[in-house]
Amino acid sequence: MSETSEKNAGIRNLIEAHSWLGVIISVALFIVFWAGSIVLFHPELVTWSQAPHYQVDSPAEDIPIRQIVERKLQEHRLNNEEHLTVLMAGEDRPFHHVYIDLEPEKGYEGPEQVAELVVDPKTGETLADIGDFYLADFLLQLHYDLRLPGGLYLVGLATLIFLVLILTGIIIHARKLFNNFFLYREKSRRNRLLDMHNVIGVTSLPFGLMFAITGLVFNLSIIYQLAFAVFLYDSDQNALLEDAGLTIIEEKPGGKALDMTRAFDHVAEVERQHGEPVEMLRFYNYGDENAVVQIRARDPDGFAQRYEQFYHVGDGSLISQTDAQNNNAVRRGLDVMSGLHFGHFAGVDLRILYFLLGMGVAGMILVGNLLWLDKRALQKNVGPRGIGLVANLTLGGCGGVVLATAAAFLAERLMPLGLEARGDWLARIFAIGLGLSGVLAFVVANKRQFLRLSLWITAALSVMTVIADWALFGGEFGQHWPTMIGVETGLLVVAGLSLWIAGVLRRGMEQPSTPVTIVAEPS
Repeated sequence: MSETSEKNAGIRNLIEAHSWLGVIISVALFIVFWAGSIVLFHPELVTWSQAPHYQVDSPAEDIPIRQIVERKLQEHRLNNEEHLTVLMAGEDRPFHHVYIDLEPEKGYEGPEQVAELVVDPKTGETLADIGDFYLADFLLQLHYDLRLPGGLYLVGLATLIFLVLILTGIIIHARKLFNNFFLYREKSRRNRLLDMHNVIGVTSLPFGLMFAITGLVFNLSIIYQLAFAVFLYDSDQNALLEDAGLTIIEEKPGGKALDMTRAFDHVAEVERQHGEPVEMLRFYNYGDENAVVQIRARDPDGFAQRYEQFYHVGDGSLISQTDAQNNNAVRRGLDVMSGLHFGHFAGVDLRILYFLLGMGVAGMILVGNLLWLDKRALQKNVGPRGIGLVANLTLGGCGGVVLATAAAFLAERLMPLGLEARGDWLARIFAIGLGLSGVLAFVVANKRQFLRLSLWITAALSVMTVIADWALFGGEFGQHWPTMIGVETGLLVVAGLSLWIAGVLRRGMEQPSTPVTIVAEPS
């Protein structure tokens, strides 16, 4: 065999591996990119969910955080051996989020109980439970573990395979990676799909590599952590975490009461000296002689870095401080990767770019599946049952998660605030939407008509959510109106794209000569 033949055979093998691996992880990877693109706007989604229900435009000054904490501790019994955490209201959050680890009642042996409170910074009133507004956190969890047992490892494996797909794609198209960038052939449906797949792949290449590498580190780091702790640190996980730049507070309450005024005075001093508002407070052993306060804020002197300080309240001693001048290489690297992954190091314009690229990759995944279906149908090297299975999973999984997300947005807006386990109901509605789509994808024979119907429903749900915003609140969005309008604009864009794609599918149905691989059914 000549060298050229061997090389061509190698490329063909890479193409086969690339296409099969892509199909195997396609649905999981689509969900990861779909949900991840949306939760780039996690703070905006939280604001959109909460702000219209509770106006905070009062000219009054915010109540000192000390008064709010003490008031909440009068309402809830803190377990001093655990934590009390406050995520401070600010530009990205209209209300304080307060987490109080509760003292268990006598004889209680269940899971740890935590009071999760949405607190008005102007009045100190508890408005709701944080779990009542679950949309943003639900989508975030969907992004990193698919809401499945062991999902964290599944996403890590999918991310690893995605990195392999990127590398094999580069090798396959190496010689013509940029020469054919503007190539768009009209001769056949397969050529159009292939050119679209390649253009999106080249355009999103740096973005895809960055997401694959950072996502792989996040999702598989727990495996490395366990291995290092066992083999290098003789099972001493705390020593490993300390070497990684994480401060471990192991002191228990001493039993003597302590006035916490110094802790809050120190927080105010940190804000004055640091020049940035404190974003998070976490108290260990609150009100005890061994009390420690953890303070976290943004660090403007470093790229994607944060300022963090642990302070012993009793004697005023500094336990540790992390900033641009005092940093750990591992901690700094993780912070940089987190900033790159979520776009935290710049403004909303960068996150919009991330969003477009992420949605582009999701589209590339769908196009890749269509290419696989076309190729297998032409070569007839995969039976109709296999082709039908991939087509149904693509429709039910990828199309279903889009529809289910639109249903979750509408549910978030329409469900009454007093509904018990409101957050659980949102998760159920999402699961019902995804489950129905998955089942119907296997049942409905006309796949194009089913996809068009799914797109129409998605568009209708998105538009209904925007209408509900204005019908329920009459445009009274207060100081957070830019966020509200931004989320509504995104919903309308989704509706418009859904209707446009449905129109394209309709025109395709009117052309009998157009290949329709997606209607392949098991024999």
